[in-house]
Amino acid sequence: MTSGFRSPDWVEQRGYQQQAIRAWVEAGGRGIYNMATGTGKTVTSLLTAAEIADSLDGNLALVIAVPYQHLVDQWANDLTDFGSTPVLAYQSRSDWQERLERELLEFNMGVRPSLVIITTHTTFASDAFQNSLSRLNQNRTMLIADEVHHLGAPHHRDSLPEAIGLRLGLSATPERFYDDEGTESLFDYFGDGVVFEYSLKKAIQEGALVEYYYLPHVIELTPEEAEQYSALSSKIARLAAQQGGDIGDADMQGNTSLKYALFKRARLIGTAENKLEKLEDLIRSRDQIEHTLVYCGDGSVEDDMTGQTKRHVDATVELLRNELHLSVNRFTARESQTEREVLLDEFESGDLQVLVAIRCLDEGIDVPATKTAYVLASSSNPRQFVQRRGRILRQHHNKDHAVIHDFVVAPPSMSGGTMSDDEFKSERRLVEKELERVNLFSEAARNHPDDDVPGLPTSSGSLSDLKTRYNLRQL
Repeated sequence: MTSGFRSPDWVEQRGYQQQAIRAWVEAGGRGIYNMATGTGKTVTSLLTAAEIADSLDGNLALVIAVPYQHLVDQWANDLTDFGSTPVLAYQSRSDWQERLERELLEFNMGVRPSLVIITTHTTFASDAFQNSLSRLNQNRTMLIADEVHHLGAPHHRDSLPEAIGLRLGLSATPERFYDDEGTESLFDYFGDGVVFEYSLKKAIQEGALVEYYYLPHVIELTPEEAEQYSALSSKIARLAAQQGGDIGDADMQGNTSLKYALFKRARLIGTAENKLEKLEDLIRSRDQIEHTLVYCGDGSVEDDMTGQTKRHVDATVELLRNELHLSVNRFTARESQTEREVLLDEFESGDLQVLVAIRCLDEGIDVPATKTAYVLASSSNPRQFVQRRGRILRQHHNKDHAVIHDFVVAPPSMSGGTMSDDEFKSERRLVEKELERVNLFSEAARNHPDDDVPGLPTSSGSLSDLKTRYNLRQL
């Protein structure tokens, strides 16, 4: 390759990257890379694009669509190694439209050897961007769709251009949760769906990710919380039944009352009162606190002293800062991009001991220095905890393993009275969902979740007793 988009001379492809590229090429230049979070999907996709550019004498138009604005900047940074200064097409059209049109024209005329555009999924689906896209030389155009599962949503998948033949999707979780139609549509567009898979277990075995210990802690709802949970579950079951569904696929229904009840129940689980007490106990037992990540729920809790409510994330920060005297800060949607960059730098250096997040660290933000994570709250969507686990296991020169503490919610073990069948089913469903996550986290861990690990806190509560109580021994 003499000019245009190119692979850096100093990059040596890893074995799994070579396998991915070969599989995609053999599939006719279409397909999805299903690669564990933290294993280098971005670089692997750019190496794939460089192979195509090489076959075209460097003359390639590369369109990269990402879900979030901060990922545009991350991709742009990675692309500097590939000799590219991309057009960043997001936010106001006045910031990028003129440059895009000029470089697009130059590329089509053969004056510009290569063209690279990075855009958000939202801008990608816009009429203005689609109009520009339609004027590209389609024979020399490639689409890379990062976190491709997002593009399976109805308002996004209609924007996927049929004229572009070279198509590569990236995701650690390509299947869409409770959306078979969206998943099938995505897989059809990208050819035969997944053409290369690099699992988390294999990535750990080959040293692409670090090993980890997994410590689940059973957190019981208070009697009041259990009563609220039961009432909400009864309401959810009733509303789902009215429209011919069940609780399993209620999340995808259009009933506003149903969605609100599901949302309220999820928040109840995420902010269970006993979680902060357990977090305090666990952190007090540690000597070294640096490089600790805490995932909170997005709801609110009541202050025992004042009776006022505050966000779960704020209550967690106050506990760690005021009671445990740690250097800690939030990492949420309220912090600006500049503030986030400062926080990540301080976390990397160890000046900031703890980052407390809700969802902002789920996709696309690298925190490889993380050694210990406390997962106080998880959604029922497996994508969330799969993404989180991969981020925690990224390689870093200062760690050889990670520790994940998972807070597993359960009904009170000493609840009084006799439960009705509906109440038992409601509680069993809660426990079943929590144990499904435990199984997923356990499968690649160094330890069995019921085993004691020397030098680490003992897992709290008995998973075995929980399984027996709710007839879930198969999990």
